[in-house]
Amino acid sequence: MIVALAGRRIDAPDAEEKRFPLEMEEIVYVRVRNFFHNNKIEILVSSAACGADLLAQKAARELEIERHIILPFGRERFRETSVTDKPGDWGKLFDEICDEAERKGNLIVLNGFEDDEENAYSAVTSEILKHAKSLEPEKESVLAVAIWEGKAKGESDETARFIEMAKAQNITIKEILTK
Repeated sequence: MIVALAGRRIDAPDAEEKRFPLEMEEIVYVRVRNFFHNNKIEILVSSAACGADLLAQKAARELEIERHIILPFGRERFRETSVTDKPGDWGKLFDEICDEAERKGNLIVLNGFEDDEENAYSAVTSEILKHAKSLEPEKESVLAVAIWEGKAKGESDETARFIEMAKAQNITIKEILTK
């Protein structure tokens, strides 16, 4: 089974609405690890932002699951804008996970989005599903996993968009809650 995964980043300290509080990090990690173990996941495809992505990558590493990472632009910029800009010690884990993926040829950096952050994350959302399906053309063996609180936060919500895209492609969707 291949998992295409997207989800919430850790909340900023001053977030008006709590979607993925830092204090839920360990609980969500255990939920993700148990899900991967219980469902015999063989491959994970995700990005590597703080929160859902890195917790899934960490769990997959621990379970010796093959891992693929999709980034919208170079590692340093992504690290600054999507990893170390929120509470928690995510930088070291990001570096380790990306180094491992790069050594195995499983780190994909999209081209053409250095100056287009508005569309960069949407491109990653699309590429995660596309790449997962390319690894196994039989869509029955691809599962979309959304790690979130279960509620869209507006039209620009990439996790909600990921779920809609998976539905449109008839990919089974599972949710792991962050609250």
